[in-house]
Amino acid sequence: MKQIDQTKAMMTSDRPILPDAFLSEAQAGFAGKTVVVTGATGFIGRRLVTGLLDLGAKVTVILRSGHGAKALQTRGVNVCIGALTDPETVQSALKETDILFHLAYDVRASGRENMAAFSVLHRAVQASDIDRVVHMSSMVVYDHWPDGVIDQQATATRTGREDYRDTKIEMEVALLAGPKPVAILQPGIVFGPGSAMWTDAPREALKRGPVILPDPIGLCPAIHVDDLVQATLRAALVSDLAQERFIVTGPGKPTWGDFYKSHITAIGEGAVEYRPLQELEGRLPAVNEPSPATASPSLAAQVSKVLRQIVGRRLFEATVRATKRSLASNGPIFPDRSMLRLYAANASISDAYTRKRLGFIPAFKLMD
Repeated sequence: MKQIDQTKAMMTSDRPILPDAFLSEAQAGFAGKTVVVTGATGFIGRRLVTGLLDLGAKVTVILRSGHGAKALQTRGVNVCIGALTDPETVQSALKETDILFHLAYDVRASGRENMAAFSVLHRAVQASDIDRVVHMSSMVVYDHWPDGVIDQQATATRTGREDYRDTKIEMEVALLAGPKPVAILQPGIVFGPGSAMWTDAPREALKRGPVILPDPIGLCPAIHVDDLVQATLRAALVSDLAQERFIVTGPGKPTWGDFYKSHITAIGEGAVEYRPLQELEGRLPAVNEPSPATASPSLAAQVSKVLRQIVGRRLFEATVRATKRSLASNGPIFPDRSMLRLYAANASISDAYTRKRLGFIPAFKLMD
């Protein structure tokens, strides 16, 4: 019963973000600090802002639109509304700021558009008195993702074919070459309350029918969002920070079976079935499918961006959820090519440098 209760608690947001062992240090480090957060209304950004407010930081956020502004202002957050491509908006927000937490990335836009926004922000940072930058990247930047050795010595090379990955690499290169101290966080699979990809979608799949996984099953480099927030805050407090990258994963080596079992425990329903990997590969079409983690935004994603602007984000997303539920049929949920590759991967990931440098100890372990 205790393990079940812990698993359910892990999937809710009504709980403390930081472990007690880090709380006093974090409160002392952030009390009175002036910070700016981009991507504050996103899955990770929401938890980061909550953590910063709990620690007594003075928080400013930059929002593309007024969506979510009122709720943030009610909590004492200073809100700047404007595009990251607007130098005046960015420069105004960064005045008298100690730390920038840069989490914003529009998955519905192209890499070129995201890089344009980043470049404006990056130039403003270099011209400011900001002490340091904490930037959210991803483990997908590494050449061997998702099935190889990933550590501090691993290479990250642009291919010209993977828009998201190439853009993330380009951002990292610019930050590492600059004079400002920078901490680049590189998580893998980030799950927890509010994650559309790694919490909501798996649960919807489990409700529709058994989720089909390969045998042999691969390892899942999962990290709970609150553990990622802890690592992010720890990185911001490193006194002698240079230009550094931090690979971030959760505890242990859970499999994708463990990942789905945690969701089953949390929602009280669902099942997984294992099929031989070769059988699942044989079901795939011959045409290569772009990876959702690295490819350019699809036409559907670009259309969704326009519709969100026309009808409003909340109404649009509610309509999409209702439509998906009405169209979804029950039955086995088979992985596509990119997901099958992820489910079967057995990457050797080392976050030893991160744990030693930051004193980071993840608190949330998937059921095994």
